[in-house]
Amino acid sequence: MMDKNLINSHDRFFKELFSKREEVKEFISKTLPDEITRKLNFDTLEIDTTEYINRRLRTNFSDIVYNCVYGESTQIKISLLFEHKSYPETYPHFQILEYMLGIWQKQLDQGEQLTPIIPILFYHGQKLWNKRPFEKYFESIDETLQKFVPRFDYHFIDLSAFSDQQIKDLFKSIELQIGLLLLKNIYNEQKILQKLKEIFAGIQEILQNEQGEQFFESIVAYLFYSTNLETTKIVEKMREISPKAGEKFISTAMRLKMQGKLEGIEAGIKKVAFTMLKKGYTDQEIIEVTGLTAEQLELLKSLDEYRIDLDDVL
Repeated sequence: MMDKNLINSHDRFFKELFSKREEVKEFISKTLPDEITRKLNFDTLEIDTTEYINRRLRTNFSDIVYNCVYGESTQIKISLLFEHKSYPETYPHFQILEYMLGIWQKQLDQGEQLTPIIPILFYHGQKLWNKRPFEKYFESIDETLQKFVPRFDYHFIDLSAFSDQQIKDLFKSIELQIGLLLLKNIYNEQKILQKLKEIFAGIQEILQNEQGEQFFESIVAYLFYSTNLETTKIVEKMREISPKAGEKFISTAMRLKMQGKLEGIEAGIKKVAFTMLKKGYTDQEIIEVTGLTAEQLELLKSLDEYRIDLDDVL
């Protein structure tokens, strides 16, 4: 079973990347078949904030769902499903069908009209995924028996089937380029390090605004939690691309490291200590009241020094 922290890391980055409407619009328009995209009204594309992944499926998938109008007036849902595992799923239709049934059941419970769903499944493992129809799961069934077997499809995106250059050529969005390249290569740490300049060639453009800086922080977090790459090696190469990116990487990595060291401390104790720091209590007084160690207190003081809001570490 995949490590829970790694699942959360993939989940957060995937959702950060595909929560941006314009990026999703470009992605869908360039990856779904023309017979579908020419009937989609992209002006109606809106994110669906309803939670559809149940607890059992959460170990398999992350999802982002968009509502859209198809044709003249047909409401549909486009579900972007990210496969957590680095190896192929033998029977993906089972999980996808369970997921779709959950959406439809929720619609029925809320008295809503049932809507068609287009599932788009992302896979970023290195082993070959054998996509086959649902009926192929069963041996030796004729047309009569096939009537009793569900028939539906999912659109499959195998990131390993794209070269890095193909991803760059296909998408204009720098965020999409970087995000997909990281998702594709996240299990190949040496390749990420070797091709860092190519992957992050457009990072300077992203860092021109606050939204871009937030996305860059999500990139740092993804690398921090999903790889064992040395921060110093990344920073060295990042600085060659953009001095601002190098400094931003350092400050974000420091914050993440401090968060990790503070995770074992109860939120209430952190809050008391942080408040006492603000009010000017001595280190010894804070240690006596909270039970923190001197090292933990120094970390909290560092957070204050770098003006990191307490909410970031609770």
